[in-house]
Amino acid sequence: MSLSDRVPRTRNAVQALLASHGIQPRKIRGQNFLIDGQLIDAIVRDAGVESRHAVLEIGTGTGILTAALAERAGAVVTCDIDEQLQGITRGLGDWPEHVRFVGGDILQGKHALNPEITEMWRAAGLVPKVVSNLPYSVATPVLANLIWSDLPFEDATVLVQREAAERFVAPVGTSEYGPMAIAIGLLAEAQVVRAVPPQVFWPQPRVQSSVLRITPRNRDRVPEYRAMGLPELLQKAFLHRRKVLRRMIAPELIEAAGLPPEVRPEGVAPEQWVALCVGSANHGGG
Repeated sequence: MSLSDRVPRTRNAVQALLASHGIQPRKIRGQNFLIDGQLIDAIVRDAGVESRHAVLEIGTGTGILTAALAERAGAVVTCDIDEQLQGITRGLGDWPEHVRFVGGDILQGKHALNPEITEMWRAAGLVPKVVSNLPYSVATPVLANLIWSDLPFEDATVLVQREAAERFVAPVGTSEYGPMAIAIGLLAEAQVVRAVPPQVFWPQPRVQSSVLRITPRNRDRVPEYRAMGLPELLQKAFLHRRKVLRRMIAPELIEAAGLPPEVRPEGVAPEQWVALCVGSANHGGG
């Protein structure tokens, strides 16, 4: 029996598995389980998973994606905050040795990834790659911390809420443009690979989803940007995105960056944010 045959791949099978253990999906943990085998195969193809890869899966769930990754990747590290559910999935059969199950939260607070999990991922000694059905509630902080980290991952192919995906690829001047689009503009490339309807999940979410692929670049600039406080400046600025920027940054710095006096945060391109951050540091914080 193949790995894919051991895990539930339909709504009825997932419902039966959870019912047999007396548990229900927990909305607070974003538990919307994938029940479409064709989509799983498509995601793994989109991600380009090969035997040279060590894949980090965030959210083991009922194992449908874990099994597909295990059949193609050289190593899989799969983590889940719901250790009871992960234990059930782990008990579905004899998983191969190159699959490591880790219980725990991928986030260590708001501004870091869990080092125990990421070090296990690194220790596999293969090319790091992320492939996940990310819980909606943590998708943005997980990806933000991944992009701003020093982890040398090849790329990340993740299933997220459509609105979240749009924030990653938003152009300057739009309502969706913000810290994530700026981080992508400076440190990565992002592409919405495919649209995903609610029907491929159980329970069905009330929103549409997207497969998003993020490919890092300029990784050598991450320490520099972090040292100058760029992530913090972006978060502060976009807390009040409708206010003109001169209320928090000196007008002469805005002018020096080639921006109009009444510019708002969404009107500042990624490289202009770097110039403003440098200027603010030299200016004593503006």
